[in-house]
Amino acid sequence: MNVTRNVIQHCRVEHCVSELEGSTREEVVRELVGRFQASGALDQAAADDVIGRVLAREQEGTTGIGGGVAMPHARACPHVDETLIAVGLAHEGVDWEATDGEPVHVAFLIVSNSPEEYLGVASRVARVVRDAVEIRALRRQATPERIHAFLEETWA
Repeated sequence: MNVTRNVIQHCRVEHCVSELEGSTREEVVRELVGRFQASGALDQAAADDVIGRVLAREQEGTTGIGGGVAMPHARACPHVDETLIAVGLAHEGVDWEATDGEPVHVAFLIVSNSPEEYLGVASRVARVVRDAVEIRALRRQATPERIHAFLEETWA
């Protein structure tokens, strides 16, 4: 499978959030993992473990990579059979202690059972992240369906 061409298969409409309720890094992680749980991709025990793994990774160093974007993640996670991506927009911004000191407006949560697949998916997501025009356009998407459609087109 060509990971870079099939990134959108890892992101479901129900894993997209057009306005995050969380106002902290931890709240956003919990909210996005909650989307995985609500869709049936994770059960409660797995969701709790994923939250712990993602927050532990955040303690090692911020995943706020600049440009208003964060890429929190859990690699080699035994609770998933496939890589999962959730996307959340925070119009007011979240203090993520990002490398550029700016608030995060777009969070891409990536959970994978394969470090190799994670790297391929993260690399493809990063192409969108590095493009300020694409990020501004993504931030304007008003519904989960529009976020997903935008990413489907962008990641094609």
